[in-house]
Amino acid sequence: MRVLGFRYVKWILICALAALFVLAANPTTAGSDVLFTGGGIIKDGHGAAAKRFSFSVNLFANADGINTGHLGLHFHNLDDMHGLDQSRFTASEFNSVYIETHYLEDTTPYTFVRIEARGQLDGGDGWSVLVRFSDFGVPVRNKALPPTHADALRVMLFDNPDRNGPAVYDSAFDYPREQSWRTLLDGGNVTVDIKMAAD
Repeated sequence: MRVLGFRYVKWILICALAALFVLAANPTTAGSDVLFTGGGIIKDGHGAAAKRFSFSVNLFANADGINTGHLGLHFHNLDDMHGLDQSRFTASEFNSVYIETHYLEDTTPYTFVRIEARGQLDGGDGWSVLVRFSDFGVPVRNKALPPTHADALRVMLFDNPDRNGPAVYDSAFDYPREQSWRTLLDGGNVTVDIKMAAD
């Protein structure tokens, strides 16, 4: 009989807690505080000419459902029709944050995070994003895991604050599909940390 290691058991418990919480504009979070942090890069190619984008996220949702923090995206060498090369998107207004546990191939737990946010592109208002993250709880280059068991994300950028109409940029069309259209990170890590708030 296989005995599960402490880290694996701890991770299962964290994922089980995450499954209980749905965070939105005015959510009920069952007395939880959630901190979602990380940063990384997705790229296609090598060197300075590689098509890529980098990201950073630092989001806190307290037990009352108040979402605060920062989300940043930086696009490099894109050949899109909207001229996003070298553009930066920043957001500190989060319309909704949704967190739950999923399973890869019905065996490996990971935390899914969905964020809707309004922000600025190169300093101009009126933009928004829908971003989906997968957190497997370990750094992307952990050699003990299969290549598919790594943190991932999908980014959709809209040229209006309410995400009306098609996205002007969707990372799922630029990079290989993995984990239900979320692309594996080439570097970096994201982490969901759930703490029970004091009564």
